[in-house]
Formats: sequence, C-alpha cells, structure tokens
Amino acid sequence: MNGDKCGGGNINIGFIGAGAVGCSMGKYLCENSSIAKIKGYYSRTSKSVDIAATFTNSKAYASPEELVNECDVICITTPDDIILKVWEQIKNYNLQQKIICHFSGSLSSDIFSGIEETKAEKISIHPMYAFSDKFTSYRQLNTARLTMEGSSKAVKVMQELFGDELHHKIFMLKASDKVKYHAAAAFASNYVVGIFDVALELLKDCGFTDEDAFSLLGPLTMGNVKSLIENGTLDALTGPVIRNDTGTVKKHIEALEGTDALKIYKSVGERLIKMSEKKNPDRDYSELRKIM
Repeated sequence: MNGDKCGGGNINIGFIGAGAVGCSMGKYLCENSSIAKIKGYYSRTSKSVDIAATFTNSKAYASPEELVNECDVICITTPDDIILKVWEQIKNYNLQQKIICHFSGSLSSDIFSGIEETKAEKISIHPMYAFSDKFTSYRQLNTARLTMEGSSKAVKVMQELFGDELHHKIFMLKASDKVKYHAAAAFASNYVVGIFDVALELLKDCGFTDEDAFSLLGPLTMGNVKSLIENGTLDALTGPVIRNDTGTVKKHIEALEGTDALKIYKSVGERLIKMSEKKNPDRDYSELRKIM
C-alpha cells in the first residue's frame, strides 16, 4: 500500500516494526498532529507492513534503507530484543541529522552505540500506557504520560511534538534509571494483575464462579486504587496488617499453607508491615513481623 498521505507536517516519521506500538503511535500521530507526517512502515513480514500502512494510509517500504532515506525520525518499534539488531543494520546507512527513537520501557537510548559517529540524534520515549490492541489503543493514547531521555536535540524535537502540540505530560529520565523506572511500571500494572489473579483463584477454591469472583473483587479493587491515587499509599492502607491483627494474619497463613499464594502473601505482608510502622510509629508490629 502506498498511500503516503498520513499527516501534512514537516517532520517525516517512519516506523521499523508494525506491531501494536508502531501501529498505535502512527495512527495517533496521523490523526492528531499537524507537524508530523507518517511516511510509512518496514517490517520483516510483508503482511504486517501492508496492514500497518493501510491502517495509517501511509507507505509500505520494501527495505529499511528506503524508509531511513525518506524519514527525519526513525522509530524502532520492534520487540526489545530486536532493537539492537535493527540499530546494527541501519547505523550503516546515511543517518546525518536524523533522529533515531525507540519506545521501550526498559532500554535507554544508550543502546544506539556509536550514534555520534553517524551524526544522528538519539532518544527513547516511553508512554506509560498499555498497548493492548494494534487497531484501537491509539484512541486513548492522548491520556498517556510520557518519559524521555536522549540527546538534547532529539528531546527538543519530541517535546515540541508530544508536549507543545499534543499536550502530553512529559517526565525526563536519566538513562541509568530506565530499568528501575520500568520495574516500577511493572509493579503498578503487571504485578497488580498477578496479585488479583491469586485472589480470584482463592475465591474459586471457595466455590465462587469467575463471574461472582469478579463482581466481589472488582469494586474492592477499584475503590482501593481510587483511594491510593487520591490519598497516597499510607492513608489508603486498610486491613489486618495495619491494625496489627496478629490473630487474623495467622489464620490467613494457615489457610494458605501448601499454596503458591503463601509466599506472595508473606512477601507483600512484609512490605505492609514496613508501611504500617511508618504510618503508626508508636505501634509495636514485632509479633506480626515474626510470623510473616
């Protein structure tokens, strides 16, 4: 597909990788930016390239070099373990005055080693956002907060695009903090899902159906998330640990003996004790700590 009509701006953007992030970001910029022009996509699989190009009314490139030659900003939107391989290939092309970008949460722009010799600029941008579907995720992308780190010239261009024009809240990171930052995001998203799944499993062991378990836990979870966002983690904390209810915690541990949930319960419980001690410095949690 060779639409080449997505956007009319003066920043020509191309994507290497045509998955959920590439498709979503391209479509979002196509529909919302007047300074960006989506030139098109390249991927190892022609089918995914054609789908992405059709979706964004842009061009399906036959080679990465062709894409690089026609674009000012090259966004590598492959899986993380492929980004370096793509860079090792394209750094041999003419990259002078171009911006090389990736959207990985855990990798920094340092992965573009030797970029100074190419006279290009580097940046990593991470939307704090779940790209769950390649065709619909772009619709709520305007709500995402972004983190950036990279060369000053690349950051300036991308701040003008995402901050000044599209009004995203942007936070600057140090490259050395990227992995720790991504771990924080994993805790707040993936690991929350994992803990919720443990709760579902325990309720199903009690005879609840999936539907009933969700109807019970859903409002509780939503209420807790709302409270911690509005009030902070310490003021949102409730339950037997902060009450120093050793008897209830002992019963929980006995009920979970022999299950995978016990290790998780104790590990998170230790964190809850630490939080409780901070909230209630005059309360003695030593007995509770012994049984965790």
